[in-house]
Amino acid sequence: MEGVCPLSFEGNGAELFGILMKNLLLNLLTLGIYYPWAKAKQLRYYYGSSRIHGSDLQFHGTGREMFIGLTKALVVLAILNFIYEGILAGILSESLLLLTVFLYLFIFFLLILIASVGARRYRMSRTSWRGIRFRFLGTFKDTVTLVAKGWILTVLSLGFYYPFYLNRFQNFWTKKTTFGNIAFSYDGLSREVSQIWLKGMLLTILTLGIYLFWLKANLQRYFWSHCSFGESRIISKLYGGMLLKETLIFLLIMILTFGIGLAWAVVRYKKFYLGTFSLEGKIDLAAIKQSEARLTGATGEGMADFFDVEM
Repeated sequence: MEGVCPLSFEGNGAELFGILMKNLLLNLLTLGIYYPWAKAKQLRYYYGSSRIHGSDLQFHGTGREMFIGLTKALVVLAILNFIYEGILAGILSESLLLLTVFLYLFIFFLLILIASVGARRYRMSRTSWRGIRFRFLGTFKDTVTLVAKGWILTVLSLGFYYPFYLNRFQNFWTKKTTFGNIAFSYDGLSREVSQIWLKGMLLTILTLGIYLFWLKANLQRYFWSHCSFGESRIISKLYGGMLLKETLIFLLIMILTFGIGLAWAVVRYKKFYLGTFSLEGKIDLAAIKQSEARLTGATGEGMADFFDVEM
């Protein structure tokens, strides 16, 4: 496969509306228990409607896996909260109270990282294209080290280290992702990300926040356009004006239809967003082999739902 391969979303508003309505009804009838199955059904539709070079992505996760993962996540969180409330009830010293609250927040932060890594590992292990699955090989330990160092240096530098942290995180997140037996690569430079960030923050302040759309688009375009797979490179043509326009249209559809047009708004936005991407170069499909299957559990996905961590 060689040349330019655009990405596209071929979903249909009416089809998605039917899925969302059925999911809503079943969630109401089961008092929310059906949620994991509803999410799996939506993901299968979103992935199955996303195409590269004429072939759809596939999502192989199941509602049962997600239900078990969500249940485990809720049990862990319930135990943590029970212990926290019990400790608070027996503390009389203000210094110990502050220490306990700090420790609780720190554990909460670690759980969010666990959710991010676990959800990424689960989602990648259940995603395939042309029968070949993706994988994420990043570990919790590596992620905690990277994030902790990044935030500590960001605080100590009064925020100036943040774009360097963003670039290092993108480098880690990308290089730990594989398609079959081949890993993605990233060649972005921290100083270039820093220039985008500093300019963006200055203009965001001067425009009372409006430039945030351009800052987000510029960062995403830079990150994606410095990702490659083998001899091919991911190209992003996402720009701030486009992002602002489509965001406003999404909100307008939701407001004018009182939320009923959600399915059409989502389909339109996904068509726009995926349409800004393409793969350029050569991909030797014959060289890509299915890697050893490492199907991880969905506990991280469940925690990601609880903490509203986007994937």
